[in-house]
Amino acid sequence: MNKDSSYWIKEWKTSKNFRVENDRIKPKSYLFSTFPKTNLYGFQDLNIRPILVGDFFSRYQRMAGYNVLFPTGFDSIGLSSYMENKRHSNSINDDISSIFEEQMLSLGVGMDDQKTIDLKHDDFLTSLQLAFIELYELGYMKYGFIDVCQDKSGKKILDTYFNKKTLYPNKVKAFYLDIADIRESVLKKIEALPLSEALCQKLKDIFAPKNSLNIHFSVTNGAKLTYNFKEPEYIGGISFILIHPEHIDFTEFTLYEEYPAVELYLSEENTNDFGVFTGSYAINPLTGKKIPIFISDKYDCSVYFANPYLNHEDCITAQEEGLPIIDVVQNGVFIESDFLNGIPVEEGRNLIMEQFVSADIGTYESYYSKDKILMSSLDSFGALLPFFIDSEENLHSLKNYLPFVLSSKFRPVLSDDIEVPGNMISGSINHIFSTGMLPILSILYDNVGASSSIFSNDAIQSLELWKGIEIFTIPEEEVYESIFVPLCILSIIEKEKRVKLPPLFKKLELVSMTYDEDYHKITRANNNLFDFSNLLKKYSGDACRMYFLSKPLNQDFIFDEAELASMKNLKKSIEEYFTKPFCDKNELKTFFKDFVEVIIEAINNKNVVLYVETLTRFFKEQLWNSSITSKQGLILLKIIYPVCPFLAEDIYSEVYRGKYLIGDDGWII
Repeated sequence: MNKDSSYWIKEWKTSKNFRVENDRIKPKSYLFSTFPKTNLYGFQDLNIRPILVGDFFSRYQRMAGYNVLFPTGFDSIGLSSYMENKRHSNSINDDISSIFEEQMLSLGVGMDDQKTIDLKHDDFLTSLQLAFIELYELGYMKYGFIDVCQDKSGKKILDTYFNKKTLYPNKVKAFYLDIADIRESVLKKIEALPLSEALCQKLKDIFAPKNSLNIHFSVTNGAKLTYNFKEPEYIGGISFILIHPEHIDFTEFTLYEEYPAVELYLSEENTNDFGVFTGSYAINPLTGKKIPIFISDKYDCSVYFANPYLNHEDCITAQEEGLPIIDVVQNGVFIESDFLNGIPVEEGRNLIMEQFVSADIGTYESYYSKDKILMSSLDSFGALLPFFIDSEENLHSLKNYLPFVLSSKFRPVLSDDIEVPGNMISGSINHIFSTGMLPILSILYDNVGASSSIFSNDAIQSLELWKGIEIFTIPEEEVYESIFVPLCILSIIEKEKRVKLPPLFKKLELVSMTYDEDYHKITRANNNLFDFSNLLKKYSGDACRMYFLSKPLNQDFIFDEAELASMKNLKKSIEEYFTKPFCDKNELKTFFKDFVEVIIEAINNKNVVLYVETLTRFFKEQLWNSSITSKQGLILLKIIYPVCPFLAEDIYSEVYRGKYLIGDDGWII
């Protein structure tokens, strides 16, 4: 065989083998695998299995006569991608994308290079920013305060769903998706998906209702104060209460003689950061202790109960202001807490609720732990937030001037030289939104065209025609952004357009992480990244495909270069086998028939691992010392094609004198 991979890549491009056709007769099939996150060196972390699974099935389905949409692209909107590119060339360019494209082509990933999606380019950014604006205009995307997890530097914020021990709770002003009104629709979509019981429950638990406690405080001036505690186990340690000046009833808690101090605090001459005492106290119904009530804009919520046990900063504030500090927890159990004394904190919640409700000083209230999804980042690189904000905090949409991008000098620019009142909102559209929108925008990008509204009639028609994703392949750690967020977006589209769209997917493959031989995660921090371009040159794209597709997808993949080398030897043996003369007699009739049946069953069940295992086992255990007929050889070659496309094309061309590409020759039955 004398043709290298570059020859066949050129042939595929020339023949437009992977272009989606405008064909109403062919059945449509939509496959989706998450896009790799870019860097200067391609697939350094070896997490290539999701996209290889998608490409495997896309090749098979094209042979079987389907009009296949399998979008491939490069996730290049994050800070690390931009900064690495900047270090490399001091500008935003295609260097990163070209490395990934070269490696994907060398792997045999079928690509229509006229429809490559690069998430930092104008076409896709316009689509993403337009969807962001439209969701804002419809009232689902909002700009306001949201609970986040944040690092000490303040440069990183994450949705609370991703709470990590190294991050701290905080409240910041950002864009978020309000999903309260579509909760029931999303729950129904989750239940309708072909998911395991455990994964279904995991997704539903995002909406799991929790009980909170409304507690009624008596105030020393005769007023009443009711507050909803989501963590009632901490009410014993309240040191002070802050009432925000915008709270509608704040005057009820202020004694007449304290009002001049309140007016001074609210005036422009105010130099007091903390707040001003109202003269009134609330009585803690748990401990009977008096809690001083202040008026303050120190916190953004209307009523803030400061608890030194829960928040170290509150303890410092209480000490600085000379406020009493009530220590109600010692060695993990309650003290100074009446009926809770001696009870571990984690066991106190239900008991508190029961006691307060039975004593008629508290009432239950259900709330949902997830009504908001953080949609913006403090990272100023990437898909910039398509809004300006003026001095009065009014937002100005850039809908008519998209895309809002970074210049080569990393300054924000508009598509036209225009003036917008105010300043750009710092930060960018986050990974959760861009990843969640990809399965939807991929269809519109190909079928409708870039920068089309996700609510347009053309968009709805495309979403209906493709009938959902046939095979959905994602890393197991991306369930939230890749499944939950698209379900929310689809529910919004259905609600606004009054349509019923197909399920998000028919088959889900969750792909586990790849580790090195010492079972370390492959990261720059662990100093174990791979030179994947070198691996491809050394072992070939076909050998890499066979190796990375040969292990169970739901198990951690331990990279072993010796195993990859053995796959290269197997590929070489297959190549040599087809140089032998074919036999006249059907020596392997039974074995071959059983082999093909298992292969067909595997492909029908969408089980790529069983497919590859069956193929390699057939070669290793049955074929070496036997012969097959020319017809069986052609069937075997077609079976090899989705796994080793370069090898199959080569043999088809040299041995069978194929006048066209083997992918165009049809499936085996």
